[in-house]
Amino acid sequence: MTSIYVDPSAASAPDAADHLRHLVDTGHQVFLLDGSQSTVATDLGAPIVPKLPADAPRGSWFVTADPATCGERQSGVRSLLVGPRPAPSPRPTPRCDAEARDLASAVLEILSRDVMP
Repeated sequence: MTSIYVDPSAASAPDAADHLRHLVDTGHQVFLLDGSQSTVATDLGAPIVPKLPADAPRGSWFVTADPATCGERQSGVRSLLVGPRPAPSPRPTPRCDAEARDLASAVLEILSRDVMP
């Protein structure tokens, strides 16, 4: 079972619960970070945690739609950016480990990487 921490920016889509349910149905543990819509948490039965825990299990995922938060992840936690890539900039910016165009694609990315590490 993989732990998946979902940032409020990624859980704000109207169909977020439907997409994240695929992760729950396949045995993954989904946690919503504080600030996520309570309807998503209620629909999934997912706990809301205040922040990404420092002791998150190795191999966990951090899913976000805010590229600036990719730098907040801990060692051993893979980050996944949902949505368009940030525009190129001469300044160094935090990079996510993976990118997906939408939450449905993000779920497929997690499922496929967990099957074929």
